[in-house]
Amino acid sequence: IRLWNISTGQLYLVLPGHTNNVTFVTFHPNGQLVTASTDNTVRLWNIQTGKCLEILNIQINWELAIALSHDGQTLVTGSDGNAVKFWDISTGECIKILPDYNSFVWSIAFSTDDKTIVTGSEDHTVKIWDVETGECLQTLHEHHQRVWLVDLHPNNQTLMSISEDQTIKLWDISSRRCLKTLKGYSNWILSLSFSPDGQTLASSSQDQKVRLWDMKTEKCSLILEGHDNLVSSVAFAPQHIQDCLLASGSDDNTIKVWNHQGEFQTLRGHEAWVYSVAFSSIEILASASRDCTVKLWDWRTGECLHTLVGHQNRVKFVSFNPDSTILVSASDDKTIKIWDVNNLTCLQTLTGHEDQVDCVVFHPNGNALASASCDKTIKFWDANTGECVDTLQAHTHRIRAIAYSADGQILASCSDDQTVKLWEANTGKHLRTLSGHDKAVWTIAISPDNCTLASGSEDQTIKLWDMQTGECIKTLRCTRPYEGMNISNTTGLTSAQKTILKSLGAVGE
Repeated sequence: IRLWNISTGQLYLVLPGHTNNVTFVTFHPNGQLVTASTDNTVRLWNIQTGKCLEILNIQINWELAIALSHDGQTLVTGSDGNAVKFWDISTGECIKILPDYNSFVWSIAFSTDDKTIVTGSEDHTVKIWDVETGECLQTLHEHHQRVWLVDLHPNNQTLMSISEDQTIKLWDISSRRCLKTLKGYSNWILSLSFSPDGQTLASSSQDQKVRLWDMKTEKCSLILEGHDNLVSSVAFAPQHIQDCLLASGSDDNTIKVWNHQGEFQTLRGHEAWVYSVAFSSIEILASASRDCTVKLWDWRTGECLHTLVGHQNRVKFVSFNPDSTILVSASDDKTIKIWDVNNLTCLQTLTGHEDQVDCVVFHPNGNALASASCDKTIKFWDANTGECVDTLQAHTHRIRAIAYSADGQILASCSDDQTVKLWEANTGKHLRTLSGHDKAVWTIAISPDNCTLASGSEDQTIKLWDMQTGECIKTLRCTRPYEGMNISNTTGLTSAQKTILKSLGAVGE
């Protein structure tokens, strides 16, 4: 935890002590600092001396939302375990649990008199609760996706909510009426996959769509629509499967399997977001989910054949070895698991990363693995023994994805540090850094001929790179709300408004 002098911008104090992610900081009414961490402690600090005054053992785990009452006596936590809990901050005791809460809780706010709390949830709702009785007083329904943030005006009459549907809503609490909706726009590129023949690139994004890009024309040739939430992953089917084009996994908890005509079949069974999908060569589809499981599917019938249980936290990625007899999974529990697909057993659990593991892939020869983590490292593993044979201090920020070239010579990585890096797969030697994105890079894919790398970013663009030279060949962008609108010589627009319009596709001036 770092404290800064606002007037000078200088670092004032560093507070060490927590042993895991710090998820919450706020000032107590008495002037102390209150912090919470996934090390399951809440700490109170003297901000003059930097001394930790008290450590409370409160089971924060992966709580998504935390709020402190204005009187400083109660801490409220909301989690992805569908529970809202009240804690006595002086003792660390859980004193109340809201009944019948059935959705992930992303945000919590107290009224100024501490008599009510407001919650924003995965189920798209905002709820207002009586603190004393635990009764839900009101439910506000107008958002279309999860609600990330809620806050109350000091008059306790106006409520603000911010949602993944890219809106901010202002509400009158007494009438339950939405007073105003402020609209925004964002469309991060979350996943990329090349078709087996390299002629098509599939991208998935926040706008719930999968786009197919023709690599010859470098234009979007088809948009696949059907998901009800952002699409986290996309994977092409193997070339020998003629009646299936690709599969996509979404935060709507479903997988969709698409044919060449853009028609889809929906696979249901996961209880939370689907982070990753992967086809085997024997026509089994694997999926990884926030519900901590890996599922194997008969994608033709939509039947879930098996559920692999073992991870203790979200499973972020799955990948098959070349002959599809082995599956690997990467998880937020900081481990990688190797599964025997035939007898459905976990052969090995690989440990060594110091933070959640976002990606794991097989080398094309099937004898080696590479993994990428929030700890900013890439680890190379012997797939047979489970031994970690090398660790690269690869990026300055979280590594989102890695990919091997088809010939196994190059490993590529992408990161929140806005770069893509190329590595010699056998030695770990750094070959080249590809710079050009101006926000975090979430996903990469390498063409089957090893000539082109595609990268997708929070900056809402896909960049195509020449693997040999590192040159950016082309930048692809989804159509934005004001794409091509000419604002030259317009009157009545402020410079700020013009800047916003340009970010949404307008041209001119």
